[in-house]
Amino acid sequence: MSRREGSLDPQADSSVSPLPHLEAKIQQTHSLARLLTKYAEQLLQEYSLCWQECATCEMGKLRPQERGGGLSSQRMSRAAVAPPEAALTAASPQVQHQGDPFGLPGFSPPRPPVAGLSAPAPGHAGLPVPERLRLDAAALAVLPPLLDVVRRRQAELNPRAARLLRRLEDAARQARALGAAVEAVLGALGAETGGPRAEPATAAAAAIAAAATGGVFPAKVLGLRVCSLYLEWVSRTEADLGQLAPGGPA
Repeated sequence: MSRREGSLDPQADSSVSPLPHLEAKIQQTHSLARLLTKYAEQLLQEYSLCWQECATCEMGKLRPQERGGGLSSQRMSRAAVAPPEAALTAASPQVQHQGDPFGLPGFSPPRPPVAGLSAPAPGHAGLPVPERLRLDAAALAVLPPLLDVVRRRQAELNPRAARLLRRLEDAARQARALGAAVEAVLGALGAETGGPRAEPATAAAAAIAAAATGGVFPAKVLGLRVCSLYLEWVSRTEADLGQLAPGGPA
């Protein structure tokens, strides 16, 4: 949006207002969110690829009609990152890349609830931008401990997946950095950062319990869900900041 639209006081003289500093902060944070969206896409794809070897760990529990032949290497080589909302459907390359039963027609991995975190609500885009950013910041505060849970569980299940473990570690650190940057933007806008939030450690502890008691298959489904939520919230944050960035939509 224009300089005039981005100002808290449209009549203020930019030479004596904090507007240039505010626009620079918004632009920097928006660029960070855009970069992390790409990294989040790579993480989701990497997680899916590393899950392939364990994808059939509970195949014996499926009904005969849910079983089928494997995917060809040609089909698997065409894997690409799907949009966040399609990340857990049977038609998406991520799920097909798991091998059977995940690529079979009609099969869709469960979407387990993640303690302390849900996907952006359908009406998120219709909220005022400061409120959207508050929700983004709250989600980004919960994601790092959840990503740490997934990384520790993957270290047990796939100890040789060094690149995946590194991406998960980086994602947790990057989510913290983006969350802090969004909080700084809210402060610069003069908007409150919101009331008390659920302690992120509580959400992480609940996720650990679910992963530990549910076995390998639920743990991997939970990890896929966390990676998908990470992509959804980082992408949502990028879009919300884009509403404030110079040159963005009004």
